[in-house]
Amino acid sequence: MNITFLRGSIISIRLSVLIFLALGTLSTYYYPGGNYISETAQNYNFWNNFICDSFRNITCTGQNNLFGARLASLGMLVLIFGGVFPIFFVFPYQLSKKLPLNWTIRWLGVSAVGVTALLPLSSLFKMPLPHDIIVVIATIPALIAVFLLFLTTLLETSSSRWVKVIGFLMLIIAMVNLILYLRVQWFGSPLTSLLPGTQKVVLLLCLGWMLSLTTTLDSTSRGKLGHSLTGC
Repeated sequence: MNITFLRGSIISIRLSVLIFLALGTLSTYYYPGGNYISETAQNYNFWNNFICDSFRNITCTGQNNLFGARLASLGMLVLIFGGVFPIFFVFPYQLSKKLPLNWTIRWLGVSAVGVTALLPLSSLFKMPLPHDIIVVIATIPALIAVFLLFLTTLLETSSSRWVKVIGFLMLIIAMVNLILYLRVQWFGSPLTSLLPGTQKVVLLLCLGWMLSLTTTLDSTSRGKLGHSLTGC
């Protein structure tokens, strides 16, 4: 793949993470309060509020959150298409020479990206969609794609230790979070702060993993560029 295209993807991922963090932080600032654990809570709570709570135009307590929801939805769309999409579409072919594996990662990941985008889009355009079903449909292919991409980093000697450590922690906690989510949403287990809390931890680990991957591939691309310039 063209080195210029790879470096453009790296820049896009880094910018999307920064924009997402900026808009996401602002959206939590403007969140009027309340969550499914404590309806009387003030403001946005890291451990008790879900990520999708900030997307809601009307909170679970009936308060208006239109401005904050717009910020959160735009930030998530930037992250999805500017950051997560290139991770799945571009990076597999840079980390592995196994074409069937790369193809599988690419299209599982891109499918998850498309489904996940429905969540912020439904908020922006006020479309009533089955939230829980969309979350599960998006999460399963995304987890498989991330797991396969993580395996390629284990096999790739140029991958940094941080890519492997953060990726491992992210996958383990993501699996725990999915199990908790299914137990609460589909099997009637009581909701505790462990579910929204681990969801946020997974998100932060995911952002760290994405940035670590860009660092690894940035170093690789610079090495290839230097190699081509010297003609060795």
